Amino acid sequence: MLQRTRPYHEKYLRYVLSWLIFGFFGLIFLWQWGWIYGLLSLAAAFILSFGLDLVFRFVVRRKVKAMVGEEPKVIVDAIRMRKERKGFLVVTDRFVLFVPLFRKIKTVMEADQIVRTQTDRLLVEITAKFPNRYRTFSYTVLSKKKLMPVLKELTGESLPYKYEKLEKLAQYSKQ
Repeated sequence: MLQRTRPYHEKYLRYVLSWLIFGFFGLIFLWQWGWIYGLLSLAAAFILSFGLDLVFRFVVRRKVKAMVGEEPKVIVDAIRMRKERKGFLVVTDRFVLFVPLFRKIKTVMEADQIVRTQTDRLLVEITAKFPNRYRTFSYTVLSKKKLMPVLKELTGESLPYKYEKLEKLAQYSKQ
């Protein structure tokens, strides 16, 4: 599988280009015809950068509220590594969800199903126990500063995974 090296490049590129084109050049060139055009250019830059993110978060809040009936505690931009789908990783009082913006929500985990959370830089791996097997979900998140304290509080201490137990037993047998 091909992994992205800069998964949020598009978001930051949108910020930079909208402020450069509409915020800077638009303000300078349109101010010559009238100050109202310059202010409209600044408004366009704001809407294309921060306004779109506010609308996306509003849509995510509505989808989560409709799906599980709870308000989100934390919403973080994320990319699901398996299919490289963009979306948002959302933590509520009892659930962890991956919410794609323009698709249906298919990943919903209850807090008591989660047995392990592991982080490595911006990669978050969540292992959940389902009735017949363990399943690991991998996400690349924009920032884990908000996500990890809430996730640790929700799930508690991570349990050791069965393969780690086998590795430790193998290390002790070698010594």
